[in-house]
Amino acid sequence: MVDRFVSRLVAIGVLGIAGLSLGCGESPSSPTATPAVPSPSAAPPAPTVITVTSMTPSSGPTIGGDYIRITGDRFESGTTVALDGIAATITSVTSRSIVALTPPHGLGTVDVVVTNLDGQSATVKGAYAYASFILAAAPSLVTAGGALMVTFEAPAGRGCPGGGDWIAIYRVGAPDDTGASNGHSDLWYEHLCGSTSGTFTLRAPSEPGTYEFRYMVGGTSVARSNPVTVQAP
Repeated sequence: MVDRFVSRLVAIGVLGIAGLSLGCGESPSSPTATPAVPSPSAAPPAPTVITVTSMTPSSGPTIGGDYIRITGDRFESGTTVALDGIAATITSVTSRSIVALTPPHGLGTVDVVVTNLDGQSATVKGAYAYASFILAAAPSLVTAGGALMVTFEAPAGRGCPGGGDWIAIYRVGAPDDTGASNGHSDLWYEHLCGSTSGTFTLRAPSEPGTYEFRYMVGGTSVARSNPVTVQAP
């Protein structure tokens, strides 16, 4: 009897010790917890890389106001254009085309820089040349209806959209925009379509007075000839 009692006490003691070693709420089959692994951060979006493939015209007057068209890719609203660090006036922007008006600048070739709002930019070295436009008329005294000549010189790279630049005869003191129905001059005009030099012969105006030829870029004169006096027959 004593031996059985002692055996039971030993068994009870072993079970109690085992329960203490497991701790509160644990069991021999409980899995070990795996620590959480943080997910990797999303990579920042790649910056927008803009490109410039062409620009026309590649030359223009020192007084500025020349429309230039820049083609490329990834232009955005708010994109700026600078010629030699001087801001051009933007008139329209699409993702692949910019139209801008050149600022005034002295004679010489300049870099053109196109910049998006995020700071991405494209630089075209020596893309635009500020150049001279020259006109000369002869003779300086002519009879109404007589032969009159005008010679011109212009830089290369002017292009021919809409007929390109043009030369017209004006009465001295008249505004560039005379309100002529053809948009040029009711007296005489000729489109140049990218020509760099040449001579035109025409008949002098029938009304006596003092006249001059003007080299027109868009609606603005960038050069004027010597005056021509037209006298009555």
